[in-house]
Formats: sequence, C-alpha cells, structure tokens
Amino acid sequence: MAKGVGRIFGRLAQLLGLNAVPVAGFFGQGWSPGTALAIYWVEGLLVIFFVAARILLHRRWTRKRGHFRAPAFSRQRARSVEPTGVDSGSLLGGYLAVAIPFTLAHGLFLGLLLFLFLPKEFGAEAGVALADLGKGTVGILAFLALGLGIDLVRLRERSYRSIEVATERAMGRIFVVHMTIIFGMAGAMFFHAPAALFGVFAGFKTLFDLGGAFPHQELGLEPPRWAKYLDRLPAKDGETFSEHWRRTEEAARRLREENEQAMA
Repeated sequence: MAKGVGRIFGRLAQLLGLNAVPVAGFFGQGWSPGTALAIYWVEGLLVIFFVAARILLHRRWTRKRGHFRAPAFSRQRARSVEPTGVDSGSLLGGYLAVAIPFTLAHGLFLGLLLFLFLPKEFGAEAGVALADLGKGTVGILAFLALGLGIDLVRLRERSYRSIEVATERAMGRIFVVHMTIIFGMAGAMFFHAPAALFGVFAGFKTLFDLGGAFPHQELGLEPPRWAKYLDRLPAKDGETFSEHWRRTEEAARRLREENEQAMA
C-alpha cells in the first residue's frame, strides 16, 4: 500500500515538473508564447519514443499475449469487443499508427499558428526563439527520462492491462493538446492576448496529465442504476442496454484475462 502511494506521489511530482518547464519559462523567464507552445509539441514528439520504449520492453520481458493482438482502442474504433487472434496486430503498432500521423498533423497546424498567426497578430516577439526552445527541450527530456526511470523499477511486474491503459492515456493526450490549442487560439483572438492562448493550453494539459497518474478503474459487470431508463428504449436485436452492458463487459473481462497469459 505504502509503495503504491509512493509511486503515485512520485509520478505526480514528475508530471508537475514536466508541466512546470514551459510554464516557468513563460511566466518566469519571459519566453514567448510561440516558444512555450512549440515546447509542448516537442514534448508530444518525445513522448512517442518513451511510450514505445515502455511497450517494447514490457513485451520483451513478459511476452504477454495482449502485445501480439490488436489493442482495445482498435477494437473500439471497429465497434467490436470480440477477441482477435494472435498476430492480428500489436499494441505498439496500433499506438504508433495513431500517434505519429496525429502528431505530425498537429505539428503542421501548430506551425501555421506559430509562424503565421502569432507574429502577424502580436509581433515577431511572440514567435519561436530557438535558444529558449533548446533550453525547454532539455528540461522536458530530463523529466520524461525521470518518468521512464520510475516505471522501469517495476515494469516487469506490471500487467499488460496497465500498459494498455497508459498507452490509451498517451493517445488521449494528443487529442487534448489539439483541442486546447483550438480553444486557446479562440481565447487569444477574443482577448487579443497570447497569454490567454497559453493559459488555456497549459491548464487543460496539466489537469489531464495529473488525472492520468491515478489508478485506472474498470467498469463493473453490473450496469449503473440509470441504465434502467435506457432499457425502456427500443432494443436492438432484442437486447436491452443492460443486457448489452453485461455481455460486452463479460467479453472484455475474458479478453483481459487472455491478454495476461505469457506466450511461449
């Protein structure tokens, strides 16, 4: 119990340090908004390598079956919870297939914002300063390496499901970053202040990162109480919402058990 609490606090401290790099640079060192936002994109790019390293090492050390089949988020996109066979995909491949294109597309969008919109609206001083960007990148790299070091201590003992959940959260972060830039850009245009853009961005990302440090809770086998109201709606294939909930959760649990089996 004490070790688990210690790991959570260690992870929270690491995430706070990670998010403090651009915030401290912007508010304490006078970094430009463009530099601070560029550091976030660099972080997103580096995160891909660190997440991939965790997946690869866990797969090599544990040989869990789940590493060698299509991950849960791929089946969710296909609206299927049925188990897929071994060699139907991989967690690493599924993650990279989503993370790399989204990060590159996000970089293109952010580049237009940093090199066209910000300098035009707020002057050249709002753009990217390469010297400050380099300093921020070093700080980000240090805290990401610290996070990897914390995970490596017990990576062999972790379940496949914990690695899968961490990967899903890393993918969710890409979406959060993209959406906060959009809303933050709207704030900057409305208030005509680049600090509004950075403030929204930093706040949402920090909250999302800190939320991911706490243990994941799986859904219960029994549906929530409000499900009884949905049961009154016309059922698809004669199956009520509660029945669908139980069936899909039972299938998901069986799959999670299979994924934890070690392959020869």
